[in-house]
Amino acid sequence: MKLISPRDFVDLVLVKKYEDGTISSNATHVEHPLCPPKPGFVRGFNHPCGCFCEPLPGEPNKTHLVTFFQTDLNGYLPQSVVDSFFPRSMAEFYPNLQKAVRKFHH
Repeated sequence: MKLISPRDFVDLVLVKKYEDGTISSNATHVEHPLCPPKPGFVRGFNHPCGCFCEPLPGEPNKTHLVTFFQTDLNGYLPQSVVDSFFPRSMAEFYPNLQKAVRKFHH
């Protein structure tokens, strides 16, 4: 293993669009025989997590966003490494979410 090994995750994801335009994306860790741990990777664990994108009434170009995540990266990582990784990772998450929501609505 490298000093900081890459992670992989196996999650079951449900994306649902509601009548009011709300979109939810919900996920949780699962184990599956077709997705065994890979050599050279540390298997991470996502607790139940997701996001809700709710349209704001009267403001068609705005969305109320609620996200909830609890990820266990597993392995032996110094807290300073985790603390430096997560803000960058979450910052990248939101532009990607914005792109996905636009595709989902069109």
